[in-house]
Amino acid sequence: MTVDGPAERSESRPLAALRELSGGLGDTGLFIPIAVAMILLNGLNATAVFAVTGLVYLGTALYFRVPVPVQPLKAFAAAAIALHLSAEVLAAGALLMAAAMALLASSGLAEWLAARFPLVLVRGIQASVALLLAKAAWELAEKGNWPGLPPIEPAAGVAMAAAACALLFASRALSLPGSLLALGGGAAVGLAVGGMPHLATGPEAISLSVPRDPGAFGTALTALVLAQIPLTFGNSVVATADAERSYFGLQARRVRPSRLAGSIAIANAVAGLSGGLPVCHGAGGVTAHYKLGARTAAATIATGGLFVALGLGLGAGLPALLQVLAPGALAGMLAFVAIQHGALAARLERLDDRLIAAGVGVLTLLSGNLAIGFAAGAAVVAARALWRRWRAGLPLAPQPRGEVVR
Repeated sequence: MTVDGPAERSESRPLAALRELSGGLGDTGLFIPIAVAMILLNGLNATAVFAVTGLVYLGTALYFRVPVPVQPLKAFAAAAIALHLSAEVLAAGALLMAAAMALLASSGLAEWLAARFPLVLVRGIQASVALLLAKAAWELAEKGNWPGLPPIEPAAGVAMAAAACALLFASRALSLPGSLLALGGGAAVGLAVGGMPHLATGPEAISLSVPRDPGAFGTALTALVLAQIPLTFGNSVVATADAERSYFGLQARRVRPSRLAGSIAIANAVAGLSGGLPVCHGAGGVTAHYKLGARTAAATIATGGLFVALGLGLGAGLPALLQVLAPGALAGMLAFVAIQHGALAARLERLDDRLIAAGVGVLTLLSGNLAIGFAAGAAVVAARALWRRWRAGLPLAPQPRGEVVR
């Protein structure tokens, strides 16, 4: 059983196909701004970014058989953009992430850790993601327009975001392909303000290689990877598996922590060797896909095919093409996903659990660091477990088999 009940509706095949594609593109509001920034500022190969991400979408769809999101490594990307790191350092970071996730997957550690991961902390991570998405939506809306293009007033950008978010709620009630409508509206506004950009056709050349500078691996490890690994495990492995089960039920039985970690490892190995975008999965992306219409793997197959076609067909022209989409429309998509993901994060029975999850989210928002929010939440959960044992007259030392607080 899923959160919203049966997914099937009495609708025509063309409309059902549009809904699937709409759901598959539900994560576009997060993917496009990061992809464009890392192509323009960090020198990533545009064809590799889109074609490799598209291939990862195709692979996850065929393997997991339900919609599984493919997202940029968000903390990784934020640090790379802020520090203006080179494409070689990013490739080294992707390969290091691949090695770490492969170790978690192959050793059984991913399943062992996930089984002992308190549900309240899973919900806390999901609350954190919801609040960070809401913050990102506000900041994106206030941009007005992309740098170098004719300006759009921030107030107009915020109004556009609110309209796009409302459109997504209305389209969901009317069984319409909401994200396609929002993206179409954003493109119409962008074309009206800035006109049609000149587009280059054909792919950029891609070569497979391993970074040769040992210093690139050292920089990547300290600046990118060490902070990203716990966030990836918490959100892209444990919270994603939980969100998939919540929305797709038994259909998501193949979506297990070890398999998600293995999928992330393979994706980043390919990205690191080809100069593509380091990626992961993500609980927020699951919500985006499901709430915007994705019900089968066809949604992510369609998205993967579209990304591969864009990467191979337009190559270096992609950044200019994607900047046709007004930021306000993407911000509205992020805001919609933030609201829906917040509702998922609130699915806890006990008031104290809900307060802890909310506290993790608020602390993450205030600090800008999910690791800080998670650490504080873990400390509170551990203290509560000790207090409960003391109240019950039990020894404070853990039992031989351990205890999982749920």
